[in-house]
Order: sequence, then C-alpha cells, then structure tokens
Amino acid sequence: MTKNHPSISLTPTPNASHIYRTFPSNIIIHISFLFQVFDYFDKYTFLCEIFDEDADIIVELVLNFFPFDNSCQVINPKKGKSLLRRVQLPTLKREMLQIGNIVNVFSKLLLITDCTPLTKRTLFSKVESTFAMIKPMSSNKHGTIITFIMKKGFRIVRMKNGKISKDFATKLYKHMVGEGMLPIIIDYVTSGEVIGLELVGPNAIAEWRRCLGATDPADAEPGTLRQIFGENILRNAAHGCISVNDAAEMLDLYFGYENGVPRIPFRATYENCTCCVIKPHVLLDGNVGAVLEQITATGKFHITAMAMFSVEIADAQEFYEIYKGVLPAFEGMCIHLAEGKCVVLEIQCIDPNLNCVSEFRQLAGPRDPGLCRQLYPNSIRALYGKTSIQNAIHCTDLPEDGKTEVQYFFKLLAKTQFV
Repeated sequence: MTKNHPSISLTPTPNASHIYRTFPSNIIIHISFLFQVFDYFDKYTFLCEIFDEDADIIVELVLNFFPFDNSCQVINPKKGKSLLRRVQLPTLKREMLQIGNIVNVFSKLLLITDCTPLTKRTLFSKVESTFAMIKPMSSNKHGTIITFIMKKGFRIVRMKNGKISKDFATKLYKHMVGEGMLPIIIDYVTSGEVIGLELVGPNAIAEWRRCLGATDPADAEPGTLRQIFGENILRNAAHGCISVNDAAEMLDLYFGYENGVPRIPFRATYENCTCCVIKPHVLLDGNVGAVLEQITATGKFHITAMAMFSVEIADAQEFYEIYKGVLPAFEGMCIHLAEGKCVVLEIQCIDPNLNCVSEFRQLAGPRDPGLCRQLYPNSIRALYGKTSIQNAIHCTDLPEDGKTEVQYFFKLLAKTQFV
C-alpha cells in the first residue's frame, strides 16, 4: 500500500449500517477516472475508485450529489448496481465537492480528483487560482483580512506566512521595472512578515483585484480591502496578480520547493511554543480568520508560523496516537482531520516567562464545546466548536509536546506534502 491509499478499518455509523451494503471495512474510496454517466440538472457527478486491499483490485464507482435535498448516491456503473442508495447526508455540503478535497460519506473518505464534463462545466468552468499576499502589517489585522477574503466567496487552498527576499519581490513587481517607486516598494514588502495565499473562485484573478480596490487607498471604492485596511499607496494592505501566467509563476515561487527545500521557508522556531490545529470544519464554515483574530486579540500570543496542510488518515492516526484507547472519539477525530484542509499554527507567548501550552489551553477551552459554552463561553471551542470531534481546534495538551507537535507538521509532513 502506498501512502496515498492508507489502510484503515472503520465501522460505519449506526444510521448508515442499513444503507452501505457492500463496502468492506478496509476499503478507502478515491475519486479519479472520468466516465460518461447519465446526468441531469440537479445532480453533480464525481468519479470514484475503491481500492479493495483484500482482493488487491480497484473497483470503479460513481458518486452522485443531489443539491436539491443534500443527498448522495454511490453506484457501480459497470454493473449498474447501487452500493449506497440515494440518502440525505446533512454533513456533506456542495462547497466540499471541490477537486482535491476529501469528503466523508458515512465514515468512508472520498478524495475528489475529477468529475464528469457536465459537472465540470456547471461548477468549475470559470474557476481560477490566483496568488494573493498580505503585506507587512500588524498581525492583529491578519485574521480580519482573511475573514474579508472568505466572505467574498474565495476558497483558500494554500496559505503560509513567510518573509520574502528582494529577488522574490522583484519578480512580484516585474511589471513596474523602471518605475522610480519600485525600490521603495521592494524595501517595504521585504521588511517584515507576509502571508501568501492561493485563492480559488470564479474569475479569481479579476475578482481579487476588484476586491482589492485601487492601488492608492485614497482612491479605492468603499468596502474594498485597500479602502478598509490600507494606509497609503505604499502600505496598501495586499497584492494581487495581473494575469494567469503571473499568478501561476508567483504561486510556484511562493509555495514551491527547490532541491527539497521550500523557496519561502516556514517560520517555525520550535522554541517555547504550542501547536494549534484549526480543524477542517472551521475552514469550511469560514471562521479561520475569526479564530486568528481571537488568538491575537488576547495580547498574550504571537503566531510565529502558519501553514495549511492536508492530512491523510495514516498521518492523523500517528499525530493523535497518544489519544488511542484514551478518548472514545479517537477514530472520529482521525476521520475529521483527514476530511479537508487544516491550518496549523506555531504559537508563542509574548511573555517568555509564561507556559505557552497551559496558557493557550485556557483560551481553547475543554474538548466538549457544550461544556465550554456553559463554563467558558468566550473560549475558542465555545464559539466555533460543534461536537467533541468538530471542536474547532486541536491544541497541545502536555508542555513537553509543544515542540514535537509543531515539528510533526512543519518538518515531517511538509517534506512529504509539498515537495
């Protein structure tokens, strides 16, 4: 088995046991090959593979999603046999059905990699990626800007804080070569921390520039990002690319690797730190920015490193290993962490004399969001948690594990995921 086809034995939920008929417990579903299947206006069709580890064969399946009543169906197109009859699944949202996402259908993980032509035309025909960069500014504004971006309808599929070089900045502003202000701009954008993002959405390049507003905040339309957060023509909050080629080049330069080393290094220090993992449901709900705002607003913490990761089941099991046999929700925790992208933070206390792990655990609150809402209503889990599994964030429990957990993502997973 390769890392992309992890072996896991999970029992379907009781409510789903009468629906799933032929899924062996050690099968993982992967969406892949493109087939011609019957389609109609209220149905989105994605193509699947099931790898049967016992038989060592791949079974080709189709996933249909019906937005009218939020139901789904899994069929074997070659046999014309339904493996999962059409049934409502409230936890599966249309927004999750993005190529590259992982979705959970009754404890079976589906990795979306393709869809039928009609679905592609309907959902993704005008979808683009663009590179966006939050320029050096007070970190207290980062969360608010990320919330602004998500409310505008963009999906954030990659995100990382970093410090860019003058060479990177020169390429970023190559369209300004020869202009007198270019050296000043380069000095500014290389003077401090930036946050690079890959934004996805319909006509993302033009839409992001429209959301930015005019280069000079004084000329920007009300409600645009630069009008709200920009200070002047130099400190104008964020950058946007001007073309498809420009966006592709900058995405590769910012998020790419060279000889196994990230071109823009991670900012993790691995010193006096704690680890915070913002879980997939928070990203889906559009609350990542709000969580970042809450962390920085305390005045106690500094987010030293930030990056978005996709976690596979095997990775989640390894990361949560100390909870196996301790927490009844262990399997559910692993499944949820693998359901979609998460945002991982290295956090330090501004006061180095404080114990960062214990201080941040107080802000996080107990594991059960219901208990949090009664006892600690202003904690992160009280505000953004839903259940003991979808409880907004993971945070380091033991003081000695802060460095280890941060290293797990920024050293170990980063090597296998981004190279």
